[in-house]
Amino acid sequence: MPNDLEKLIKLVYRKHKSGSPIPKEHPDEETMACFVEGKLSPAEEQNIRRHLVECSLCAEVFLAQINLDISSAPEISDDLIIKTKSLFPQAKIIPVLEVLLQLKEGLMDLLATNGDVLVGQELIPAPVLRSRQIKGFKDEVLILKDFAGIRVEMKVEKRGGSAFGLSVSVRDKQNLRVIKDLRITLLKGDTELESYINDSGKVVFEHVTLGKYTVEIADLKEKLAAILLDIKT
Repeated sequence: MPNDLEKLIKLVYRKHKSGSPIPKEHPDEETMACFVEGKLSPAEEQNIRRHLVECSLCAEVFLAQINLDISSAPEISDDLIIKTKSLFPQAKIIPVLEVLLQLKEGLMDLLATNGDVLVGQELIPAPVLRSRQIKGFKDEVLILKDFAGIRVEMKVEKRGGSAFGLSVSVRDKQNLRVIKDLRITLLKGDTELESYINDSGKVVFEHVTLGKYTVEIADLKEKLAAILLDIKT
């Protein structure tokens, strides 16, 4: 979302000068709503602004709720935008699909995502999903995210207890054909847990337990995308 990121940088440039730490957790819906309505304290607003620049998940939520008008913003040089982007590692690395799930009373609650979610036969964008207050999924949830040239499809399936199955496939965004011979790797922290080539069209990781994971997708030359998955109770 480079264009959206530039909008946020201009917004921060105009309104924000702060050295306060970036919040470690994603702001909840109530906090984001208060931020949009201007009901937070100056310190809280500063923290949220810095978080929005670093976190693509919350930035998309924010941009879906407001219509940024930067026409009256002072002109900013391209050099300043480039330097500002360089301060935030997520702006430079591979594209990311972020998913936050909660296991609750036998259901999976989809707390947050920046992808589109399949509900029945309907593919619903994340902001619309939130507006309809759709969160609970009994057995599985399928999330899709388009990047430059590719579409990542990720399915989380409840296996029993607190174990999950995680399947990942990648398609060409134009013709939707499955792209094979990609390496898909499951990591927890800096530890590589499993890594496979998707020669059958998809990779399945069985018995994924509660926790935070990264799934990296790469071809022979470079990393193409990443999935940040956080499953908690």
